[in-house]
Amino acid sequence: MEQTPVPTRLAASLLAAGQDSRRQQTRNALRCPVSIAIAGGHARMGTTVDLSQDGLSLSTDRPIAPGSRCTLCLHPGDPARSLWLEVKSVYSSYSAPGDFRIGVVFTVPDAQAQGRLRALAAQG
Repeated sequence: MEQTPVPTRLAASLLAAGQDSRRQQTRNALRCPVSIAIAGGHARMGTTVDLSQDGLSLSTDRPIAPGSRCTLCLHPGDPARSLWLEVKSVYSSYSAPGDFRIGVVFTVPDAQAQGRLRALAAQG
C-alpha cells in the first residue's frame, strides 16, 4: 500500500478544510534590482519577487528582522526611473543558503509612487 507523504497530506487537508492564503491583495511578478537601507545604517542589495497594492516581497542574502523600517530603491534599469519607497519588514524566511525571502509593507504610500509601481508591475 502506497502512503502519501505527510507534507502532501497536510497540504491536502488544509485545502479540504477551506484554508485561505493570508494574502488579501493580488500579487504581480516583478523582478527588479533593489537597494535596501535598513534603519540603523545597514544596507544591502536584493531583487524584488512580487508586488501588491500594499507591499512587495524580495530576495536578499541575509535576513531582515520583522518590524525593521527600511528605505528601498527600486532600480528598473534607467536611473531616472529609480523609485524610493518607505517600508516595514513583516516577515523574513530562509529559502536557501544565502537566500532569504523578505516581505515588506509600504508605510508611506503616495499616489505618485503607487502609479509608478503599477507601471513597473505591468512591464513585468
